[in-house]
Formats: sequence, structure tokens, C-alpha cells
Amino acid sequence: MRSSTPYNKVSQWLCSPWLSRLMLGLGVLMLAIEGTWSIPVHASTAFGVYIILLMLLLCVQISRFRFGAVWFSHVGMLLVLAGSLLGASGRIPCRMKLFVNEAGSIAYTEDKSTVQLPFTIALDKFETEYYENDQEAPKQFRSYLKIDGKQMTTEVNAPARYMGYSIYQDGYDTLNGQYSILKFVHDPWLLAVYAGMALLAVAAFLLLLNHWNLKVILPVVILIAVLFTLFSVARINFQTLMPVLRSWWFVPHLGMYMIAYAIVSVAVIVTFFNASLARELIRSASGLILLGMLMGSVWANQAWGDYWGWDPKENWAAVTWMLMLMCMHVRDAGRWKITMYVLLTFVALQITWYGVNYLPSAVNSLHTYNS
Repeated sequence: MRSSTPYNKVSQWLCSPWLSRLMLGLGVLMLAIEGTWSIPVHASTAFGVYIILLMLLLCVQISRFRFGAVWFSHVGMLLVLAGSLLGASGRIPCRMKLFVNEAGSIAYTEDKSTVQLPFTIALDKFETEYYENDQEAPKQFRSYLKIDGKQMTTEVNAPARYMGYSIYQDGYDTLNGQYSILKFVHDPWLLAVYAGMALLAVAAFLLLLNHWNLKVILPVVILIAVLFTLFSVARINFQTLMPVLRSWWFVPHLGMYMIAYAIVSVAVIVTFFNASLARELIRSASGLILLGMLMGSVWANQAWGDYWGWDPKENWAAVTWMLMLMCMHVRDAGRWKITMYVLLTFVALQITWYGVNYLPSAVNSLHTYNS
């Protein structure tokens, strides 16, 4: 019994709430820096060490928790991080420009290095579909391909698959000679990442199983969610919606975020009267934010071939979620601590929702559709 005591103490220390808040706080800091100024923190040695330490910490914590939201979220995050790290070395996106009736098997990376594809691909036809009320706004564009003699089609949000490669419609030009730009992504560890995302989705649903006062709060949440949604939708021109937004992921992805935003807004008010209830509201909102991020990741992988592109809006969404987790890791704390985390979450939410458009990093964002 005595020999096991030091191990138990170390294990308890590694699973302590304050250490979890410290690791989450470091993640918030690094993601906020990159999300604000587009400084590639994720490519730094410090961030690599942080991810490795986080994975080791998750391994220890998983052994101490039973099946539940915490267990599923920890295992899911570990799978996502492991799949991302293991697949990073072999996952080299490359592009090819093909004119109609032209064939090729060599693609190029961003640094102009050549990649020999294990197949030959030809462009039989390129098609651009325009909106009826605006013949200059593309509704969809697609390439009709022939790969090793097999007919295939790729378009925005619907990549072709062949020999472990996903082939994306990345761009085109119909003015200076009709050609299509194709993007090729080979990611053998994508299944592990998706398995982790599935476990995180289970954790998100478990986080939603709360019992706060529905009679009073639910109508307020619904009202605020509707207002948030109307405000967001009013800024979108559905008459000339860009092709990447024409996806069935659009509505549930937006919906999860809008309801989460509404719950956080209510939590800000509630925290001044009932800190415990505010914490429970943040718990529910964290599940919705997580679902929204997972949907966005799957959608991004279908559209761009990358489930996480370190985009400013993605980074700030992660910052918001991690601040929620920090609030959930506060145990037996006074009202002021919970209030502080709730207010910080609300500020991060505002930056994620619309403030990111005014940050220095906005010029590099794929989410500034209005510009």
C-alpha cells in the first residue's frame, strides 16, 4: 500500500482541475495569438511540445475516468491529435492545372516541389453553373475527369476519390484558356481523426444532458437564438451564395453555434445571481460549440481537403470552447471565478462571431465571405 502512494499522488496531481486549466489556458493563449495576427504558432516547436504534453496528460486522465462525457471527450481528443500528428508527415496537399483535353500525373506543392501521382488524370470537360439573376456569380463549378480511363466528376463540396486520394475542385479560369485547378490530398490517418470526432460528438451530446430550469430559461434561449440567426442570415446574400456555402452542413453548423451563443448570453446574466446555474448553462453551450466545430471540420474537409486550416475564425472558436472547458474545471469555487470565466467566454464568443472580421488576421481568413 505504501509503495503505491507516490504513484497515486502523482496521478491525482496530473488529473487535478488546476493543471487542466493551466493546459487549457496555454492553448487559449497560443490559439488567440495565431487567430489574431496569423502568426503560425502551430508550426512552432513550443506548440509541438505542448501537443505532446497534452496527449500524455490525456492518457493519464483517461485511466481515471469512467464512461461519460469526460471519458469520451478525452479519448476523442487523443485520437484526433494522434491522427493529425501521425498523418502530418505523409499528408502533402498538391495541385495541378489542367486544360480541357489535357492529361497529367505530376502535381505541385505550395513551395513548387513536384509530386508524382500514382495515376494519370485527364480533364474531359469543365462546367460552370451561374445564378439566373447574376451570370457573373458562379453557383457551382465542376470538372469531368478521366482517371486511368475511368470517368469521374469533382465539384465544390463533392470531391472525387481514387486510390486513397481525394480530388478537389480548387479553382478555375475560363478567360485565359479554359482550365481547372485540382487539389490532391492523401491522408491515411483520416479514419483515426474521424473516429476521434465521432467520440467527441458523443461527448457533446452527453454534455447537453443537463437539467437547468427549462420553463424560465428555454424560451429566453430560443428568442435570443432566433435573433442571432436572423442577424447572421441578414448578412448573407442567398441570391448569389458562393459554391462553398451550398452545402447541407450549412444549416446545422450555423444552428449549433447560434443556440450556443444564446445560452452563453443567458449565462452572462444568470451568473450574477446563480453561479452554479451559469456553469451548467456553459456546460450545455460547450456541447453545442463542440458539435458546431465538428460539423465545420467535416464540411471543411469536403470543401477544401483540410479539416482544420488554422483559420482565424476556427482558432477563435477553439478559444471560446477552451474557455468553456476552463469554466467547467472550476470546482467548489466562488461566484467571482465562475463569473470571470463566463465573461471571458462571452468576449471570445463576440470575437468569433463577428469581431474576427476586424482583426489583422482577417485578410487571410477563408470565413470572411462578405469581403
